[in-house]
Amino acid sequence: MTTAGELLAAEIGRLAADLTARRAGALSDEPDAVHQLRTTVRRLRNVLAAFRRCFDPDRSAELAAALASYGDLLGECRDLEVRAADVTAALDALGLADARGDALGEALVGPLLVRHAAAHAALVGWHAGPGVRALDALLATWTESPALARRARRPAAGVATKAVRRQARRVLARADAVVAAEGVEEARHGLRKAGRRLRHTADAVASVDVDGSLRVLGGLGHRVQGALGDHRDALLLAEHVRRCAAGQADRADRASYELVAGHAEKLAAEALAGLDETLSALRAEVIP
Repeated sequence: MTTAGELLAAEIGRLAADLTARRAGALSDEPDAVHQLRTTVRRLRNVLAAFRRCFDPDRSAELAAALASYGDLLGECRDLEVRAADVTAALDALGLADARGDALGEALVGPLLVRHAAAHAALVGWHAGPGVRALDALLATWTESPALARRARRPAAGVATKAVRRQARRVLARADAVVAAEGVEEARHGLRKAGRRLRHTADAVASVDVDGSLRVLGGLGHRVQGALGDHRDALLLAEHVRRCAAGQADRADRASYELVAGHAEKLAAEALAGLDETLSALRAEVIP
């Protein structure tokens, strides 16, 4: 019988190794490398959160805090990278490949690239300081001897099923909160993070998911995360474009900016298509 502790120890060790292995590409600013490293950090944080009752609370809180700080550094780089790529994609979709489009692209992408370079330099600098050594020491300790609680002695399959289904119910609760929220976008952000945690929780326990039911829940969480992630990226693109347009005096230039912003808002609305159906499917799985 595999215990929850054995399952989680193996997963933490794997993620810690992935985290270390993916640093080189991120520090060299290879395409998508920061994203891959950030995702690994998020996966590890979500394992700690979803199975928190299986870990010593003080020691898991210490590791979670260190990972959160690291994730913030990676997030600044990644978000700017995404925004620059989204600008380019929007200009291509709108057929703005002429001289006007080139100038618009430079005005919209240029500031993002400057900020990205600064954020990446800060990331590289952090890796030359004491922060990375402290994080690596924590990861080494957890890899060698995870801080497990008594609950981790229970059979892995039962603990895994309860954890995944608990995260699925959490997604549904966040979905209900969106309906009642005054700040809808903030509530959607919370729903997106809940969907991501559900996905990561299901992925972490794939080895004991005998009938595939946990994988189904994780897949639905992934769909929630993807839809709301695309929605949020598109809204942030529109916000960036309008911020850049504010300094434009020429009416024709402002019209070009508005064209791009409108396109981004259209993408944001389209991203939500099918979300209600996904949530209904999740609800049917959790509450037959």
